[in-house]
Amino acid sequence: MIFIILFSDSLKLLDKVIAVVNDEPIFYSELEEAYKSTTLQENDSIKNEILKNFIKQRVILVLAKNDSSLSVSEEEFKNFSKNYIDNIYFQYGRIEIFNKIQSLGINPNDTIEIRKILKSYEIPDSLISFSDPELANKVFLFVGKKIFDEELKRNNLTIKEFIENQREFIKKQILIQKFISKYIVPEITITEDEIRNFYEIHKDSFPKQPNIYYLEQIVIPVPASFEQEEKAYDKIKGVYKRLQKGENFEKLAKKFSDDSIIELGWLKKNYLSQFLSQDLILEIFSTPKGSWTRPIRTPLGYNIFKIDDKSSDSVKISHILIKVKPSKEDIEKAREKVLVILENAKKNFEETAKENSFAPTEIGYVPENAIPNDLKPYFKDVKENSIIGHIYKDGFYLILRVKQFIPEKITKYEDVIEQIKFILMNKKIEEKISDIYEKNKNKVLIKIYK
Repeated sequence: MIFIILFSDSLKLLDKVIAVVNDEPIFYSELEEAYKSTTLQENDSIKNEILKNFIKQRVILVLAKNDSSLSVSEEEFKNFSKNYIDNIYFQYGRIEIFNKIQSLGINPNDTIEIRKILKSYEIPDSLISFSDPELANKVFLFVGKKIFDEELKRNNLTIKEFIENQREFIKKQILIQKFISKYIVPEITITEDEIRNFYEIHKDSFPKQPNIYYLEQIVIPVPASFEQEEKAYDKIKGVYKRLQKGENFEKLAKKFSDDSIIELGWLKKNYLSQFLSQDLILEIFSTPKGSWTRPIRTPLGYNIFKIDDKSSDSVKISHILIKVKPSKEDIEKAREKVLVILENAKKNFEETAKENSFAPTEIGYVPENAIPNDLKPYFKDVKENSIIGHIYKDGFYLILRVKQFIPEKITKYEDVIEQIKFILMNKKIEEKISDIYEKNKNKVLIKIYK
């Protein structure tokens, strides 16, 4: 549909008019925000199409403003504003997360790395799912709110002030929607034959629901030899000395850290307590903002934590990680203990996890296409309550349990009727809008600035 809610960056004091329809301007910032919400890749043809749609939108707006039967009440403004802000949050969150994944070069199917990214935004575990689109939308809203609220704060604006600044823009969007509802939608009919034909033509395009696994884990660190421990410690000491001499933290992190993610974001005390002792947590929270800790031994290796910001119960940190990498002998030695744990897990997984796992047990629902490629062979022909393991990965042994298995499901016609109706309705609305534009384009002044 052409008239989705697209917002302009009103936080900028200066903007450029790129087109005018009568007295209704189209701003460069509007085009850019709409473009960013449509694609993450540069594409001039998409930009031109968006601009054309904006011009059609403004023609509809001119007609709506001239219609005395259409007006906007304060109640309508308030209701629309809520959806408008949620849409901004959604777009900000979506772009933020996709850009982070892209910039770090992370495989979109690597659920372990993506989970680390999501946790850096303090997203509650209850929202992190790799199979539920509704929860994914809530994640975008959660992250987008944090990002957008920070942007408002930098510009000394509250959300109420922002909405008030957008009052005229929002009222125009409502007028457009009212025009569509009054003059376009009533003229549209969608028959069952149309829905059925659309399904038959596009049924291979509807995504299948892949196999979905509800996973639990036991994560067992592999102790490294003294030589490996000393090797990692010497390396982190060298990095620490360079920091003390004034070298840039981010540059050193990019050069030396064994973790591609430098900014861990906001982390709460109770989250850190799952991995660190209270003494180490106290040390992190006692470190001044803008400074960094001494090298700290964590389950992953040696870390230097930089304190980007903090509150009474949370800290925003970046880090440099030097992993303590076990030797082949260390891995084989630990394997004997892991085999005993594996046998115990087959008898009582929950109790064994409680006694042996250094990480939280619950992973949650994971679709097959989100399982890292190196782990996929282990999931061949698994059934509910299957125990998978033992798997060595990056200094840890993993034992997994498939607590629930939901088999692949082909999308049936009945499952997508409403979705098809929505698609057909939007397509017909676009066609009607194009017809109205063609009939009225010579009755309004349209000017495009290069």
